[in-house]
Amino acid sequence: APDARAALAQRSRQLGLAGQGLPVSGAVVKGLPADIAVAGGYRLRVGRGGARIDAHDAAGLFYGAQTLLGLMPQGGGEIPTLTVEDAPRYAHRGFMVDVARNFRQPATLKRLIEQMAAYKLNKLHLHLSDDEGWRLQINGLPELTEVGARRCHDLNEDRCLLPQLGSGPDNRSGGGYLSREQYVELLRYAKARFIEVIPEIDMPAHARAAVMAMERRYRHLSQLEQPEAASAYRLIDPQDRSNTLSVQFYDRHTYVNPCVPGVPRFVDKVVSEVAAMHREAGVPLAVWHFGGDEAKNILLGGGFQDLSGQDPAKGKIKLAEQDKPWARSPACRALLAERPGKTVADLPLQFAEDVSRILARHGIATMGAWQDGLKGAKSPKDFATAKVMVTEWDALFWGAAKEAHEFANKGFETVLAMPDYLYFDFPYELTPKERGYYWASRATDSYKVFSFAPDNLPQNAEVMTDCQGKAFEVPSEAGPARFAGIQGQAWSEVMRSDAQFEYMAYPRLLALAERAWHRAGWERPYRQGERYQLGVSHLVDRAALNRDWQQFAAVLGWREAAKLERAGIGLRIAPPGLASGAAAVLTEFPGQALQFSPDGRNWTPYRPGLGAEAPYWRGVSGDGARFSRQEARGGD
Repeated sequence: APDARAALAQRSRQLGLAGQGLPVSGAVVKGLPADIAVAGGYRLRVGRGGARIDAHDAAGLFYGAQTLLGLMPQGGGEIPTLTVEDAPRYAHRGFMVDVARNFRQPATLKRLIEQMAAYKLNKLHLHLSDDEGWRLQINGLPELTEVGARRCHDLNEDRCLLPQLGSGPDNRSGGGYLSREQYVELLRYAKARFIEVIPEIDMPAHARAAVMAMERRYRHLSQLEQPEAASAYRLIDPQDRSNTLSVQFYDRHTYVNPCVPGVPRFVDKVVSEVAAMHREAGVPLAVWHFGGDEAKNILLGGGFQDLSGQDPAKGKIKLAEQDKPWARSPACRALLAERPGKTVADLPLQFAEDVSRILARHGIATMGAWQDGLKGAKSPKDFATAKVMVTEWDALFWGAAKEAHEFANKGFETVLAMPDYLYFDFPYELTPKERGYYWASRATDSYKVFSFAPDNLPQNAEVMTDCQGKAFEVPSEAGPARFAGIQGQAWSEVMRSDAQFEYMAYPRLLALAERAWHRAGWERPYRQGERYQLGVSHLVDRAALNRDWQQFAAVLGWREAAKLERAGIGLRIAPPGLASGAAAVLTEFPGQALQFSPDGRNWTPYRPGLGAEAPYWRGVSGDGARFSRQEARGGD
């Protein structure tokens, strides 16, 4: 297609390869070997006369061309004669960007799309709404972005949401939204690169931005004496007095109320408008992610003891005064009275079923949800859409292996998104000098992402520890399963700026792409009855894993890092490791440029034989423009 050709030409110019004059031909053909005669499969041949790509489909042609561009030497030279037969491991090779907590500019998202295409990731999951922000313009509901996309010091939250997540009282960070035109343009940009954009509007929990925006709408239209219009999209029961605390420490205004008529009307309106944008872009809306996660009162979960318990020193809360969401909502009590046997605990799953019916009416084939949003569902047939996608975000040490297998074996399209391996808002290394959360992983460097074995989830327990740095055991107890794919997550609470986002996303994104596309030889097949634990089971060929990593790291350090920099990507420059009691200086990736200093102020480029015992060191980008934090011998 012309758009795909233009995207490849742009990539060629970005790499400085335009005009090298290698003749290239290609076509979609029949008769390819069975292992590459699948969506995205291709065969690339390079000889003296040029290159030829035979592909199973148009995506395969695109991927073959990307492989060719990736093989061409930077700065000139010839590709050796070779044949590549290649096909993706998974149909879903994704990356989720949270633009709700802190906004990401369209230019940053386009740079991400370019790199996803270069490394053959094909699903961009946009988390467009949450408690802290609503990031997509919706015709007819201007309050969503007028209020929900801004932060300022307005205690009534009539003009904006209150400052949070470090944004300051003047909306210094965190504000912004995608206009209708920008979203349509982004869809077209992604389509040209064979990337599907999956929009997520998170509900019933994580919805405070929408709730407060619609409350502003309610107040405004009520003042204009338009009560029917005022209530049309109201998302709460005003008589609900439920005493709840969400995972993000918000009260009952964090949840839309599934029992009031404004909520399904609101869902239908938003879905209709987003679907219209997709049609305008020429990209039918095939997957809608409704979120569904964490619709609970965190104080009623594990870890909280009652004030009247046996040990008062441990109890801080009167649990009897805590409610599940909507427990004191008259609207929900009335609805449950019409559904014998149902309780307030059933409302989240019931809401998921209601949303699926709205999606089906709009012709959307797949509903996605975080797995806890579908807890208790027996089968995808419980829902009205043709398919149901589950995004599995539990940690392996919490039992995610068994849960993911169970969802997949029930027929759900299961996408692995384990936080202990695939959340990029965790620090690269275990030090307070690195930003990031730590509730599921003490540190997640590129090696850890690379070591992830998605087809045999228990295997990972033999390679890494839990979030406390302790070994844990995972048995292979569930029946064998086939997963739809894997997906990295860039939650943005700790990524205020786009520069911080790129620091956290790259180069880990390349390790994610490797595991999404390729199954390594050191990944053991899943076998029921096996048990894995670090230091105990000794089933994984760690030497093979490390050899594979060394090859990957060399390619990244010597070749791919320069491409990222050339594309304007602000990837993380890793600080050097200074061996204790020795003059050795270590780098994460081969080819990393270094500088040393006698005083931490005056820096000299490192060359072999220079500065080995210098006290201060730092990494430097290939263009010399960016630096890692400095490291000092002795940890100063």
